[in-house]
Amino acid sequence: MSDEVKMIPIEQIRVLNPRHRDRKKFEVIVQSIKNVGLKKPIQVSVRAKDEEGGPGYDLVCGQGRIEAFLLLGYKEIPAIVVEISKADRLLRSLAENMVRRNPAPIELINEIERLKQLGLTFQEISRRVDVDLTTIGGLLTLKRNGEHRLLEAALRGQIPVGVAIDIAKTEGIEMQRELLKAYEGKQVNQHALRQIRQIM
Repeated sequence: MSDEVKMIPIEQIRVLNPRHRDRKKFEVIVQSIKNVGLKKPIQVSVRAKDEEGGPGYDLVCGQGRIEAFLLLGYKEIPAIVVEISKADRLLRSLAENMVRRNPAPIELINEIERLKQLGLTFQEISRRVDVDLTTIGGLLTLKRNGEHRLLEAALRGQIPVGVAIDIAKTEGIEMQRELLKAYEGKQVNQHALRQIRQIM
């Protein structure tokens, strides 16, 4: 496989196994590309002249990035061109869809920690991963304090990072669990959580 990146006309790319994506996640992709550009080129395979659709390219991975580029008005997209059979193209496309359905949220915090170890500032990390500074600081605090359950809930978007940190400051696992359950059940808001913690 060549790592050479080429600019490919988007209209020449066919998506063999299109999938629907979560609207919020797609908006994050669009905003990231708009702010910092495309971090990772898509992969395409050359389509032979005698194949259905004629000459062009079949997408191997990167449907979301293509859709984001189109939304932003681009006509071409950076791509790595590989040479694989149509069966392998479809197989890789299916595999990517399966992986995307069950992303590992902990990968985000691992990437933040990796960049921090490389000596990048919080501002540089924020630009790289497209996450605001407050969130990065909060996630690192939760990880450092061993609050894996609350960290996972925050990474999955079940609760805001600030709420996770407030709950983590409460003494006792049982009380933390009850506060998390109350917040997720919309029985209390963040202000009420802080009042409960102060009383305790």
